[in-house]
Amino acid sequence: MRGLRRGRVPAQGNGAGRRHDLLSRLLAPFISVAILATLLLLATGPSRVPEVGPGDPTASSGTDAVPERAAGTDGDTSPRDRVELGTPTSKPAPGLDVFYDQTISWLACQDGAPGSSDRCGTVRVPVDYLDPRGETVEIALRKVPAGKPKQRKGTLFINPGGPGASGLDFAKEARDFFSADVREVWDVVGFDPRGVGESGGFPCLRGRDLDAMYAADPTPDTKAEKAAAVASRTARLEGCLSRGGALARNMGSEQVARDLDIMRDAVGDTHLNYFGISYGTLIGALYGAQFPDRIGLMVIDSAVSPDYVPMESASQDDVDRWARDEAETVEEGLDAFLKDCVDAGECALGDDVDAARTKLLAFLDGLDRKPLPSDADGIPLLTEGWAVTALDAVLLYQDSWGDVGDALHVALEEGDGTDLVWAAMDSVRRDDDGSYVGGFESSHLPIHCADWPLDATDQLQPSRSVLDAHPVYAHLYGVQTDSCTGWVGTQRSNLILTVDAASPVLVLANERDLTTPPDGTREMGRGIFGSRFVLVDADGHGVYANDNDCADSIVDDYLVRSLAPRNGETCPA
Repeated sequence: MRGLRRGRVPAQGNGAGRRHDLLSRLLAPFISVAILATLLLLATGPSRVPEVGPGDPTASSGTDAVPERAAGTDGDTSPRDRVELGTPTSKPAPGLDVFYDQTISWLACQDGAPGSSDRCGTVRVPVDYLDPRGETVEIALRKVPAGKPKQRKGTLFINPGGPGASGLDFAKEARDFFSADVREVWDVVGFDPRGVGESGGFPCLRGRDLDAMYAADPTPDTKAEKAAAVASRTARLEGCLSRGGALARNMGSEQVARDLDIMRDAVGDTHLNYFGISYGTLIGALYGAQFPDRIGLMVIDSAVSPDYVPMESASQDDVDRWARDEAETVEEGLDAFLKDCVDAGECALGDDVDAARTKLLAFLDGLDRKPLPSDADGIPLLTEGWAVTALDAVLLYQDSWGDVGDALHVALEEGDGTDLVWAAMDSVRRDDDGSYVGGFESSHLPIHCADWPLDATDQLQPSRSVLDAHPVYAHLYGVQTDSCTGWVGTQRSNLILTVDAASPVLVLANERDLTTPPDGTREMGRGIFGSRFVLVDADGHGVYANDNDCADSIVDDYLVRSLAPRNGETCPA
C-alpha cells in the first residue's frame, strides 16, 4: 500500500490494442508495498552454458512440428541461442511424496461459456511445508488447452502479480493476451495462489477494513493522527491473522513457489514453464532459487526489486535516499498527467503545470480539513485518502487521465466528490455493494509480511525535510498503510536473490515503467545467473502484449521455438 516502494507491485495491462488492457483490469488497484532493495552490484558474468540433454519429455511427438525461425531470418539480425533443458535430478523433500503423486481431474469450468474448452481442477498442498501431515489446502487451476495438441510443448503456468491477484481470472483472458503461436503449443494454466480466491481464500482485509484504509488521512500531522495511523495498521494485521489462522501464517511467495512445483508434477512436466508479470516475477525467481534444475522456459516480465534490506541494516539516510529516488518517479508521472490536462484546454487545475500542481496539492489539503460530499454507495465523503487513491491511477494508466481529470473538474468547480470517489473505486476494484473484486486488495497483507518481514521502513519513515521538499510524494506516498509489526508467520529465507539457473531465463523491462522501473528488473536479472535481459523503449507496466512487435517476437521465439536472445538486447519503440 502507500509508502516507500522500492519494488512496486501492480498493474499491467493490450497487446495489439487490446491485450494490455485485460491485465490492467486484473491488477487495477495500485499497491505500494514497502519493498526495499539494496542495489546489489552483481556484475553479470558470462552466460552459463545450459546442460545439453534431451528435450522435455512432456513435449508431444506428433507429426506436426513447431515451425522454427532460425536466428537472423525474417529481417531479424539479432542472434538467438537454442535453449536445451537438462535432465533434473532433484527429488521431493522428505514427507512430501504423497503430494507429488496427484492426478488432476480436469472438468469443464462451471463459469465457462457453452462449448468452451477451458478446464478447471485442483491440486492439494500442505498449508505448512514443515508439517506436511497437518492441514492442507486445495489450489484452484484453470487450463486453456493448446490449440494444436500435436504440437503441444507442455504446460505454461501464468501469474499476473498483485501480490494476490487471481491467476484464474488471468487464464480467462489468455486467448486475448497471448499470441496465437503461444496458445497453439501450450496448455496455459492460471491458478489462484494459496489463501486467495478459490484457493482457500479468506477475508484477511474485509470490505470495511479496506474502506477505512483508503479513506484514512494520508498526511497525518499531529501526534494523535500519527498514533491513530499506527494503531489502524496494527489492527489490520492482527485481524487478518485471527481470521486466516494457519493459512494466513503460511503465505508468501516461497510457499507459492513450492506449490508450483507440486502443480508442475501434477500436470506431468519435468520442468516448470512459467510466465510471471510484476509481483509474479518474484514467485518465478524464488521457484528457481529452490528448484534450479527444474527451470524450463521462464519469462520474468517487469520485475519487482528482489533483494531485502533488514531493519537493522538500514539507516535514516538510506530511507531518505530511497524516498527521494521514489519521489522523482512519482513527480514525473503526475506532471505528465497535469501537462495532458493543461494541453487539452479548460483544465480546472490551471493554465500551466506548476500552477496545476500547486492547486492540486491545495485541493488535497482542503479535503484533509473538510471532505466533499459524495453520492457513491457506502462512501458518503470524498476524503483526502479517497482522492489520493483516485490519483494513484494516473501514475499507472494513461487511459485513466480523462476520467480522473473530468472528476477533478466536477470536484473543484461544483464541490461534488462523487465522480472522484467512483474513479477511486474503479482503481481498487470496489463494487457498489462494498466488496472488492479479485482477491488482490484483501489478500496482499500476509504475502507482503511473509516476503518482506520487518523491513526498514516499517519503523523508519522519510524525514520531514524530504517530505517538505517533495510535497507530491508526501501527499501520495509519504505514509505507509501496511505494517508487519507483530507478524508471526513464515518469513522468506532467500533474501538476496541467487538463482543458479540451468537454462537461460528471459527477463524483460520497459524503459519508462513507473510501476516497476527497469533498475529493479535488472537487479532480478543479475540474481538469476545466465539470464537474458531485454530492455524495451516503451512506456507502461508489462512488456509483452504492449504494442511492441520486437518484444513480442522475442517472447514468442523463446516460448514457441526455444530460442533465447543474447543478454542485453534492446527493442526500439
